[in-house]
Amino acid sequence: MATARHEVGAVPAASRGVLPLLLLGGLAVWFGATAASQHPNRSFDRVRDQDKVGLLLPNWRFFAPEPAQHDYHILHRVLTADGGHTGWDETTRITPRNWTQMVWFPNRRREKGLFDVCSELIALMNRPGLDVTLFPAYRVLRDSVDLTVREAYADQEPPQGFQFLVARHTGHDQGHEPDYVFLSPFVPLGEAAQDPAAEAA
Repeated sequence: MATARHEVGAVPAASRGVLPLLLLGGLAVWFGATAASQHPNRSFDRVRDQDKVGLLLPNWRFFAPEPAQHDYHILHRVLTADGGHTGWDETTRITPRNWTQMVWFPNRRREKGLFDVCSELIALMNRPGLDVTLFPAYRVLRDSVDLTVREAYADQEPPQGFQFLVARHTGHDQGHEPDYVFLSPFVPLGEAAQDPAAEAA
C-alpha cells in the first residue's frame, strides 16, 4: 500500500497558484493608486491621503497644472543718513542660464523660494482688509532686503532705512515691461530686530 509522503515545509499546489495572483493583484492596486494620485485634478489626492508616511504613493507631478510664466524681482532704494534717496537697485538677480545648471544649480532653490514668497504676498494682497505687513511673506522679504542693505553699507554710515518693490517680469522675454505689484512702506533699518514676532520666534 503506497504511503503519501509530505516534505516538511512544502507548500500545497493550490496555495502556490494563489500566492502569485495575490501578489499581482496587490501590485496592480498599488500601480493604479500611484497613477491616480498623479492626476492633475487634486480630488485624486484623497488616494495619497491614505499613505500616512508618504512613501508608498510617490508624487511625480514634476510640473504645476499652470506652469509659471514670469519671474519676480526685488528692488530697493535707501534713505541715507543725510536724508537723501538713492535710486532703485536690484536686491535679487536671476542667475543667467548655462549648460552646467543641468547638473548643478543650487541657486535655483533660492529663486524658487523667492517665487513662492512673492506669490503668497500677492495672494494676501487680493484679500481685502488685510495688513500684509503682519504676515510672514512680507517679513521674509523685508528681512532679506534689510540684510542686503546692511551688507552694502557695512563700511559706511548706516542709512536711516529703505523701501522695497516687488516686480513681476516675463523673464527672458524682453518684449514686455515688468509689472510693479507691491511697494512696501518705508522700513527703518533694524526694524526686523525690533519685530515682536521675530523675538517670539
